[in-house]
Amino acid sequence: MDEPAAPQAQPTEGRSFPTKARGARPTFFDDEGATDAVLAIVTALAAEVWALRERQSSLEAVLDAAGIDVSAAIEAYRPDGDAAVARAAEAAAFASRVYRVFEEMREEALAGETQDRYLQVVDRAFAEL
Repeated sequence: MDEPAAPQAQPTEGRSFPTKARGARPTFFDDEGATDAVLAIVTALAAEVWALRERQSSLEAVLDAAGIDVSAAIEAYRPDGDAAVARAAEAAAFASRVYRVFEEMREEALAGETQDRYLQVVDRAFAEL
């Protein structure tokens, strides 16, 4: 039996938030290279999101033109075993693309470097997560 979809968050009526956050910005990394790595990850995510939005918009327009109630069909869909396995593989590939910068850091550390240097880079990367 299908489980009902979780309710989606709704805006709180009459509640306003300041346009700018107060206080100092949080600091996550001491190393400027880590900031570049995070920016690369955010950029990869933004590219993924935009590609998905374009495809979703196109798909919804095609289905709507064919007379299919897209919203209801999407809400009712539950992947079967094979689809769930395929989604897991796609999620792993997605994570690999997004976090590619860490793999590049690893490759750079291994290129002619010692094992100790590699472990330092790995430790630094994980400490910065």
